[in-house]
Amino acid sequence: MAVVVATAAPAMSLFAPSASARDEPANFVQWRPGLSSSAQPNALWLARAKAIGYDAVINLAPPQSHGSIATEGAIVAGQGVAYLDIPVDFRRPTAEDFKAFVAEMNQRSGQSVLVHCQVNMRASAFVFLYRVIHENAPVDEAVAKLTGVWIPDRTWKKFIDDTLAAHGKKADIF
Repeated sequence: MAVVVATAAPAMSLFAPSASARDEPANFVQWRPGLSSSAQPNALWLARAKAIGYDAVINLAPPQSHGSIATEGAIVAGQGVAYLDIPVDFRRPTAEDFKAFVAEMNQRSGQSVLVHCQVNMRASAFVFLYRVIHENAPVDEAVAKLTGVWIPDRTWKKFIDDTLAAHGKKADIF
């Protein structure tokens, strides 16, 4: 697994991005103030990430994913917004991928974070797991947000179930 990190001195933001972000990327989900997930943002949106209110962007899509932006890390980090790329194989998400994601999220406590991938399937699943396991979010609320984006297929349902079970949690996704 390759993890790429681009950082600059992050600004602390305890609030959700401003309402000026209404032209947000597809499949945008506001999980809680300061934590969102979405499909791949376009370059113009990424260039406004700091102005919109984000302190960090985490990309879970591999670089060869359709619609990916080769210069995304530079666009984001150039504004002083932290950038992390954790390329999660859609057909084989791993516990190691989630562990890297959790480590980054734990470092971003109190910051406004956007987690994205190609269409918000990887991202919504990882944020769902993070919210339920590490933030003790109400499971029904988190499931509703996840299934508002997609119904995880067999591979992802198993990954989600196994990850929850490893942390003593359970959720009925469908």
